[in-house]
Amino acid sequence: MGKLSRKPEYPGETPVRRGYVKKEYLDWNKIWIHYEPLHYTDVRAAPERKVGEIKWHRNVAGDERRSYEGRYEIRNQLPLIPCGRTGLNGRGLLDKYGPNHAALPIITRIAKDENGADVIAAGKPVFEVLLELRGEITSLPEIKGIYDDPLPAEVRQLLTSEEHLAPSDELSRDKLVKRIEKIFKAGILIYRGFLDSEYNTDSSWFEAIIVSYHDTNNNAFHNVKFAEDSKYRWSRITNLTSIASMYRDCLQKAFYARHGYV
Repeated sequence: MGKLSRKPEYPGETPVRRGYVKKEYLDWNKIWIHYEPLHYTDVRAAPERKVGEIKWHRNVAGDERRSYEGRYEIRNQLPLIPCGRTGLNGRGLLDKYGPNHAALPIITRIAKDENGADVIAAGKPVFEVLLELRGEITSLPEIKGIYDDPLPAEVRQLLTSEEHLAPSDELSRDKLVKRIEKIFKAGILIYRGFLDSEYNTDSSWFEAIIVSYHDTNNNAFHNVKFAEDSKYRWSRITNLTSIASMYRDCLQKAFYARHGYV
Protein backbone atom coordinates (compact mmCIF):
# COMPACT_ATOMS: atom_id res chain seq x y z
CA MET A 1 0.00 0.00 0.00
CA GLY A 2 1.29 3.46 -0.85
CA LYS A 3 3.20 3.02 -4.12
CA LEU A 4 1.46 5.97 -5.78
CA SER A 5 1.64 8.00 -2.56
CA ARG A 6 5.43 7.85 -2.89
CA LYS A 7 5.68 8.58 -6.60
CA PRO A 8 8.72 10.91 -6.90
CA GLU A 9 7.09 13.62 -9.03
CA TYR A 10 4.16 15.33 -7.32
CA PRO A 11 1.42 16.27 -9.85
CA GLY A 12 0.59 19.84 -10.76
CA GLU A 13 2.16 22.80 -12.50
CA THR A 14 4.78 23.45 -9.80
CA PRO A 15 7.78 21.07 -10.05
CA VAL A 16 7.88 19.30 -6.70
CA ARG A 17 9.80 16.12 -5.89
CA ARG A 18 9.34 13.93 -2.86
CA GLY A 19 12.24 12.90 -0.69
CA TYR A 20 13.27 9.27 -1.07
CA VAL A 21 12.06 6.94 1.69
CA LYS A 22 13.88 3.65 2.10
CA LYS A 23 11.70 0.60 2.60
CA GLU A 24 12.87 0.10 6.18
CA TYR A 25 11.69 3.64 7.08
CA LEU A 26 8.19 3.50 5.59
CA ASP A 27 6.57 2.57 8.91
CA TRP A 28 5.84 5.57 11.14
CA ASN A 29 6.91 3.52 14.17
CA LYS A 30 10.44 3.24 12.79
CA ILE A 31 12.51 6.07 14.30
CA TRP A 32 14.09 8.32 11.68
CA ILE A 33 15.66 11.27 13.46
CA HIS A 34 16.71 13.10 10.29
CA TYR A 35 13.43 12.78 8.41
CA GLU A 36 12.69 16.33 7.24
CA PRO A 37 10.56 16.18 4.07
CA LEU A 38 9.77 19.23 1.97
CA HIS A 39 6.68 21.12 3.16
CA TYR A 40 4.44 21.87 0.19
CA THR A 41 0.91 23.26 0.03
CA ASP A 42 -0.11 24.52 -3.39
CA VAL A 43 -1.37 28.10 -3.57
CA ARG A 44 -4.53 26.76 -5.25
CA ALA A 45 -5.41 24.50 -2.32
CA ALA A 46 -8.45 25.52 -0.31
CA PRO A 47 -7.88 27.43 2.95
CA GLU A 48 -7.66 25.09 5.94
CA ARG A 49 -8.69 25.61 9.55
CA LYS A 50 -6.09 26.36 12.17
CA VAL A 51 -4.63 23.02 13.23
CA GLY A 52 -5.43 23.61 16.90
CA GLU A 53 -9.13 24.05 16.07
CA ILE A 54 -9.56 20.78 14.17
CA LYS A 55 -11.46 17.99 15.94
CA TRP A 56 -9.72 14.88 14.67
CA HIS A 57 -11.69 11.61 14.20
CA ARG A 58 -15.01 13.48 14.40
CA ASN A 59 -17.57 15.31 12.31
CA VAL A 60 -18.23 18.70 13.87
CA ALA A 61 -20.66 21.01 12.08
CA GLY A 62 -19.95 19.30 8.76
CA ASP A 63 -16.18 19.33 9.15
CA GLU A 64 -15.63 15.63 8.47
CA ARG A 65 -12.40 14.20 9.91
CA ARG A 66 -13.39 10.56 10.39
CA SER A 67 -11.55 7.89 8.46
CA TYR A 68 -12.76 4.65 6.92
CA GLU A 69 -9.51 3.15 8.24
CA GLY A 70 -10.32 3.90 11.89
CA ARG A 71 -8.25 6.13 14.14
CA TYR A 72 -5.11 7.61 12.64
CA GLU A 73 -2.11 8.80 14.62
CA ILE A 74 -1.66 12.48 15.45
CA ARG A 75 1.94 13.64 15.76
CA ASN A 76 3.05 17.25 16.29
CA GLN A 77 -0.64 18.28 15.97
CA LEU A 78 -0.92 16.74 12.48
CA PRO A 79 -2.36 13.41 11.33
CA LEU A 80 -0.19 10.71 9.79
CA ILE A 81 -1.20 8.99 6.55
CA PRO A 82 -2.00 5.28 7.15
CA CYS A 83 0.39 3.99 4.44
CA GLY A 84 3.53 5.38 6.09
CA ARG A 85 6.01 8.07 5.11
CA THR A 86 5.57 9.60 1.65
CA GLY A 87 8.57 11.93 1.47
CA LEU A 88 6.41 15.07 1.32
CA ASN A 89 4.79 17.19 4.02
CA GLY A 90 2.03 19.83 3.82
CA ARG A 91 -1.26 19.37 1.98
CA GLY A 92 -0.05 19.45 -1.61
CA LEU A 93 -3.15 20.02 -3.73
CA LEU A 94 -5.58 18.57 -1.19
CA ASP A 95 -8.10 20.64 0.75
CA LYS A 96 -7.67 19.21 4.24
CA TYR A 97 -5.22 17.71 6.64
CA GLY A 98 -6.22 14.13 7.31
CA PRO A 99 -8.68 12.26 5.11
CA ASN A 100 -10.10 14.06 2.06
CA HIS A 101 -13.31 12.20 1.22
CA ALA A 102 -14.88 11.76 -2.19
CA ALA A 103 -17.42 9.62 -3.98
CA LEU A 104 -16.09 8.18 -7.24
CA PRO A 105 -19.02 6.49 -9.03
CA ILE A 106 -18.23 3.98 -11.76
CA ILE A 107 -21.04 4.52 -14.27
CA THR A 108 -20.99 2.07 -17.17
CA ARG A 109 -22.93 0.93 -20.20
CA ILE A 110 -22.29 -1.61 -22.98
CA ALA A 111 -20.62 -0.06 -26.02
CA LYS A 112 -22.46 -0.09 -29.35
CA ASP A 113 -20.98 -0.33 -32.84
CA GLU A 114 -22.06 1.79 -35.84
CA ASN A 115 -24.92 -0.63 -36.51
CA GLY A 116 -26.25 -0.45 -32.96
CA ALA A 117 -25.03 -3.91 -31.96
CA ASP A 118 -23.26 -4.62 -28.66
CA VAL A 119 -19.46 -4.57 -28.92
CA ILE A 120 -18.03 -7.91 -27.78
CA ALA A 121 -14.41 -8.88 -27.08
CA ALA A 122 -13.27 -12.34 -25.94
CA GLY A 123 -16.93 -13.25 -25.48
CA LYS A 124 -17.61 -10.38 -23.08
CA PRO A 125 -19.25 -6.98 -23.57
CA VAL A 126 -16.97 -3.97 -23.91
CA PHE A 127 -17.95 -1.17 -21.54
CA GLU A 128 -18.10 2.58 -21.84
CA VAL A 129 -17.43 4.52 -18.64
CA LEU A 130 -18.63 8.01 -17.82
CA LEU A 131 -15.47 10.06 -17.22
CA GLU A 132 -14.86 13.63 -16.14
CA LEU A 133 -12.32 15.93 -17.76
CA ARG A 134 -10.57 18.20 -15.25
CA GLY A 135 -7.98 20.26 -17.10
CA GLU A 136 -5.75 17.73 -18.85
CA ILE A 137 -6.73 14.96 -16.44
CA THR A 138 -9.47 12.43 -17.25
CA SER A 139 -10.88 10.70 -14.20
CA LEU A 140 -13.95 9.16 -12.68
CA PRO A 141 -16.54 11.77 -11.69
CA GLU A 142 -15.42 13.11 -8.32
CA ILE A 143 -17.90 14.38 -5.76
CA LYS A 144 -15.87 15.88 -2.94
CA GLY A 145 -16.81 15.81 0.72
CA ILE A 146 -18.88 12.62 0.56
CA TYR A 147 -18.45 10.32 3.56
CA ASP A 148 -20.14 6.91 3.59
CA ASP A 149 -22.98 7.86 1.20
CA PRO A 150 -23.29 5.25 -1.60
CA LEU A 151 -25.60 7.44 -3.70
CA PRO A 152 -24.85 11.17 -3.37
CA ALA A 153 -27.50 13.55 -4.69
CA GLU A 154 -24.95 14.81 -7.24
CA VAL A 155 -24.85 11.40 -8.96
CA ARG A 156 -28.62 11.30 -9.32
CA GLN A 157 -28.62 14.89 -10.60
CA LEU A 158 -25.88 14.13 -13.13
CA LEU A 159 -27.78 11.24 -14.71
CA THR A 160 -31.39 12.44 -14.47
CA SER A 161 -31.19 16.20 -15.09
CA GLU A 162 -33.30 17.49 -17.96
CA GLU A 163 -30.31 18.70 -19.98
CA HIS A 164 -28.71 15.24 -20.07
CA LEU A 165 -31.77 13.11 -20.83
CA ALA A 166 -32.60 12.23 -24.41
CA PRO A 167 -36.04 10.55 -24.43
CA SER A 168 -37.49 9.20 -27.67
CA ASP A 169 -40.90 8.40 -29.14
CA GLU A 170 -40.61 4.90 -27.67
CA LEU A 171 -39.11 5.99 -24.35
CA SER A 172 -40.66 8.84 -22.38
CA ARG A 173 -38.69 10.92 -19.92
CA ASP A 174 -40.56 9.48 -16.92
CA LYS A 175 -39.93 5.90 -18.04
CA LEU A 176 -36.26 6.68 -18.65
CA VAL A 177 -35.87 8.14 -15.17
CA LYS A 178 -37.53 5.05 -13.66
CA ARG A 179 -35.03 2.83 -15.47
CA ILE A 180 -32.13 4.91 -14.15
CA GLU A 181 -33.53 4.78 -10.62
CA LYS A 182 -33.66 0.99 -10.93
CA ILE A 183 -29.96 1.02 -11.86
CA PHE A 184 -29.21 3.09 -8.76
CA LYS A 185 -30.93 0.52 -6.56
CA ALA A 186 -28.76 -2.23 -8.08
CA GLY A 187 -25.49 -0.39 -7.32
CA ILE A 188 -22.59 -2.56 -6.13
CA LEU A 189 -20.13 -1.26 -3.54
CA ILE A 190 -16.67 -1.76 -5.04
CA TYR A 191 -14.48 -0.08 -2.46
CA ARG A 192 -14.56 2.12 0.61
CA GLY A 193 -11.37 3.28 2.29
CA PHE A 194 -7.91 4.78 1.85
CA LEU A 195 -7.08 5.56 -1.78
CA ASP A 196 -3.46 5.32 -2.84
CA SER A 197 -2.84 8.49 -4.85
CA GLU A 198 0.04 10.58 -6.12
CA TYR A 199 -1.73 13.57 -4.51
CA ASN A 200 -1.24 12.18 -0.98
CA THR A 201 1.27 13.61 1.51
CA ASP A 202 2.39 12.66 5.01
CA SER A 203 -0.56 14.53 6.55
CA SER A 204 -3.21 14.67 3.78
CA TRP A 205 -4.68 11.79 1.84
CA PHE A 206 -7.60 10.62 -0.27
CA GLU A 207 -10.34 8.30 0.94
CA ALA A 208 -13.16 7.22 -1.33
CA ILE A 209 -16.43 5.38 -1.58
CA ILE A 210 -16.70 3.77 -5.01
CA VAL A 211 -19.96 2.24 -6.25
CA SER A 212 -20.67 0.61 -9.62
CA TYR A 213 -23.84 1.69 -11.45
CA HIS A 214 -24.21 -0.43 -14.59
CA ASP A 215 -26.94 -0.39 -17.21
CA THR A 216 -27.34 -4.17 -17.23
CA ASN A 217 -30.30 -4.15 -19.63
CA ASN A 218 -28.59 -1.57 -21.84
CA ASN A 219 -31.82 0.40 -22.19
CA ALA A 220 -31.20 3.61 -20.21
CA PHE A 221 -27.69 5.11 -20.25
CA HIS A 222 -27.56 5.34 -24.06
CA ASN A 223 -30.28 7.96 -23.60
CA VAL A 224 -28.06 9.96 -21.24
CA LYS A 225 -26.05 12.33 -23.41
CA PHE A 226 -23.61 15.17 -22.84
CA ALA A 227 -22.82 18.19 -25.02
CA GLU A 228 -19.52 18.28 -26.89
CA ASP A 229 -18.24 21.04 -24.61
CA SER A 230 -19.28 19.21 -21.43
CA LYS A 231 -16.61 18.05 -19.00
CA TYR A 232 -18.33 14.64 -18.96
CA ARG A 233 -17.98 12.05 -21.71
CA TRP A 234 -18.67 8.38 -22.36
CA SER A 235 -15.37 6.62 -23.06
CA ARG A 236 -14.92 3.11 -24.39
CA ILE A 237 -12.52 1.09 -22.25
CA THR A 238 -10.53 -1.66 -23.93
CA ASN A 239 -7.29 -1.14 -22.01
CA LEU A 240 -7.10 -0.02 -18.39
CA THR A 241 -3.65 1.51 -18.93
CA SER A 242 -5.47 4.49 -20.47
CA ILE A 243 -7.01 5.21 -17.04
CA ALA A 244 -5.27 7.04 -14.17
CA SER A 245 -3.42 4.53 -11.97
CA MET A 246 -5.36 5.38 -8.81
CA TYR A 247 -8.61 4.13 -10.41
CA ARG A 248 -7.45 1.00 -12.26
CA ASP A 249 -7.91 -1.60 -9.53
CA CYS A 250 -11.43 -0.41 -8.72
CA LEU A 251 -12.41 -0.27 -12.40
CA GLN A 252 -11.12 -3.79 -12.87
CA LYS A 253 -13.14 -5.01 -9.88
CA ALA A 254 -16.26 -3.26 -11.23
CA PHE A 255 -15.82 -4.80 -14.69
CA TYR A 256 -15.37 -8.26 -13.18
CA ALA A 257 -18.46 -7.76 -11.00
CA ARG A 258 -20.46 -6.77 -14.09
CA HIS A 259 -18.95 -9.49 -16.32
CA GLY A 260 -17.40 -6.98 -18.72
CA TYR A 261 -14.29 -7.22 -20.87
CA VAL A 262 -11.09 -6.06 -19.16
